[in-house]
Amino acid sequence: MWLRAMALALAILFAATAACGVSPDQGRGPTVLTLWARSDQQAFLQQIIDGFNRSQRDVRVVLTIVPADNFVQKLGVAVAGDAGPDLASIDIVYVPLFASSGVLADITAKTRGLPHLNKLSGPHRSNAEYRGRTYALPFSGDASVLYYNVDLFRAAGLDPDRPPRTWGEMYRAARKIRALGGDHYGYFFSGAGGGPNIFTFTPLIWASGGDVLSSRGGKERPLVGVDPTVTDALRFYRKMWTDGLIDPQSAADSGEQGINTFGSGKIGMYPTGAFGLNTLKEDYPNLNFRVTPLPGKHGGSSSFTGGDDIAITENSRHRDEAWRFLAWSTRADVQRRYFGDQGVIPVREDIALRDYSRKGPEHAALAKALVNGQTVRSVQENALINSDTSPWATMISRGVFEGAAEQAADQAQSDMENILSRG
Repeated sequence: MWLRAMALALAILFAATAACGVSPDQGRGPTVLTLWARSDQQAFLQQIIDGFNRSQRDVRVVLTIVPADNFVQKLGVAVAGDAGPDLASIDIVYVPLFASSGVLADITAKTRGLPHLNKLSGPHRSNAEYRGRTYALPFSGDASVLYYNVDLFRAAGLDPDRPPRTWGEMYRAARKIRALGGDHYGYFFSGAGGGPNIFTFTPLIWASGGDVLSSRGGKERPLVGVDPTVTDALRFYRKMWTDGLIDPQSAADSGEQGINTFGSGKIGMYPTGAFGLNTLKEDYPNLNFRVTPLPGKHGGSSSFTGGDDIAITENSRHRDEAWRFLAWSTRADVQRRYFGDQGVIPVREDIALRDYSRKGPEHAALAKALVNGQTVRSVQENALINSDTSPWATMISRGVFEGAAEQAADQAQSDMENILSRG
């Protein structure tokens, strides 16, 4: 496999940086498992691990945080060099890549005995499967929705109890908010990031009956230059941009400034995920906001179901003990206490729609978005989409900020086809 070959080569070059991970046989005392997670997960993961460690006498998990930008490469290099962790919390969009390249252990037989398997998030489970085998379990949830400023809606003469349900209504709301003058803008999005835009832009396409990829996991085909809905969505954003309704800072933001910009109270609408909820409530307690589904061109709605799957790597010498952590993390009480109560959408759909939803209308909307959402599934997701130099990111930039929607979509189609043809 190409990733494994690449990883082995990199392991030779960077062996010093990869020399951590596999837990040795412990002899006396508890078995120690290493768990790697990207830095995006740091805020809540230690509490989960502490909870598991308190519940066990013979197994202990130790957490290592890896910078999100380096996670994919570092995990591949480490496992190829036999220096990977026992467990890895992986963004669900990257799981097909790791499953297809021999990085993750096959847990199909174990998952068949999990009594609540069908209660776990469908998109998470789908991305954990490759060629009929299962390589991970759902772990943490996220979903994209449209945040909107209630006070700005009222000031602009808009009804906050009836948020936008079509692209046209989004445009008209943004125009009225911009008409308030000064540094008020109707809309903000992170225009320089591939990841943020697959998360928040694709739902506009899905809700309108379109798609960006066909087929799944190893047999995918790009649709960005084929499906006219993609070009329509680019033109919709382009019109808001040229009409001055989008905050100019959007063009340069790759995801770091969005929450704070919306928190300033000057932005009418901002698409993002559940991770923004606690941040806004804690850092901007006076901000009056709500969330609503991301709408389609003529109605309907959709969401990108995100978050992490949890996997056992091929390096682990303690797979039975590692499975114990996977199974424990999906229990109802664990999903309620260590995920839902920490502001993370539980991947247990029964807990998300019940306990988590009772926390408030924003939580209920996010839970429904996760359960009813979808995701992209590709063994080349990072190269196609998430990388800031990917065909997808370039298409967003050219189509929205340069005004070449059709040409941008056609070029992205060609570039994606070339990436997939190389395997």
